[in-house]
Amino acid sequence: MERYFIDLMLDQVKRGNRAGHTFNKQAWADMLAVFNAQFGSQYDKDVLKSRYSALWKQFNDVKILLGQSGFSWDESRQMLVADDYVWDAYIKAHPEARSYSTKSFMNFNDLCLIYGYTTADGRYSRSSHDVDFDDDVHGVNLVEGFCGQVPSTTERLRTDWTPAMDQYFIELLLDQVGRGNKSGDTFNKQAWNDMLASFNAKFGPQHGKRVLRHRYKKLWKYYSDAKALLKQNGFSWDEMQQMVTANDDVWDAYIKANPHARAYRKKTLPNYSDLALIYESTYDNYSQELFLTVGEGKDSQNRPSGDRTRTYWTPPMDRYLVDLLLDQLLKGNKLGQTFITQAWTEMTASFNTTFRSKYERDVLKNRYKHLRKQFNEIKNLLKQDGFSWDESKEMLTAEDPVWDAYTKVNNFPLLIRKRVLFST
Repeated sequence: MERYFIDLMLDQVKRGNRAGHTFNKQAWADMLAVFNAQFGSQYDKDVLKSRYSALWKQFNDVKILLGQSGFSWDESRQMLVADDYVWDAYIKAHPEARSYSTKSFMNFNDLCLIYGYTTADGRYSRSSHDVDFDDDVHGVNLVEGFCGQVPSTTERLRTDWTPAMDQYFIELLLDQVGRGNKSGDTFNKQAWNDMLASFNAKFGPQHGKRVLRHRYKKLWKYYSDAKALLKQNGFSWDEMQQMVTANDDVWDAYIKANPHARAYRKKTLPNYSDLALIYESTYDNYSQELFLTVGEGKDSQNRPSGDRTRTYWTPPMDRYLVDLLLDQLLKGNKLGQTFITQAWTEMTASFNTTFRSKYERDVLKNRYKHLRKQFNEIKNLLKQDGFSWDESKEMLTAEDPVWDAYTKVNNFPLLIRKRVLFST
């Protein structure tokens, strides 16, 4: 609820609806309507305003502490840190600060953007238009540094996101999910380090971990909003257009009650099924086993007791899926990077019949995307000096020094070094 409320406030800041030390009347009305619709509540404006004041107090307390000697911000833990003797001395003089010594503030960066330009006496020191947000792929502006030291507009770090960057980042996230490095709502520290190294190797060294984490939260919002829409009567998913669709009267009625949903009326979400794998806390039709590759399949007889339903990919399953894909390709049913809806329907039915399974279409689609990623990795490697394809072994080959040099520079998955790829 707090995360959602903060997102609503960020949206209103972007729209220029912050006046003085608070938001204008229409902004509060819009936020209240959207919040109550999201959580099925019946709160009045005073509830949100009270939370707004509480968050402002927390923000100011942390900001004051960061201004004291010996205190600093731990980005990985999202909390204030200081030596014990520093905390002891400060708490002795300010007992109310004790809770901040063990409390994390997952949304502090966003609170900087909401409260950062408000002075202690409640006046607004800069125009809300100075804070530039862009919800679209093509521009995500992050304020670097902490409030009170917020750079000017021209000094802000700007990351111009492109569809290619989103696709690569999502593939990195999927890979880390497959490795079991997602804990709760986020990834462990090593996973973020690995993803950042890979991302910067591909798109340049100027990106920081905060940039990726901000995009991770933004993609989570897109997914959550789309998922909420699909639960409403009259809304459905258009596989061809990769977007949420509904009749005009359905959209009009919903947007009237939920103004924030307007953006999704024409917004495409080409990675929606991948985002489901990343952000869902449980997997009924998916699991980490989706990411098993050729030669790494598990015997279904060895499943742990009480384990959830999982997709155990084996070489015969991959081989059969590849044959289905080839058949649909020959029929002319491939459109762009994927296949038409009817093709997926036919392949899913045939696959389930052969393996006596009950998989949904998205299971096959995600395996297809994984195989495509694997193919692109091999294709890129074959363009490098020293790499070649061994037809008899059906695998990539190179001298050990070539492999060692490449994996050191490119953070490349070591498994590919010994992997047999019979269907490449």
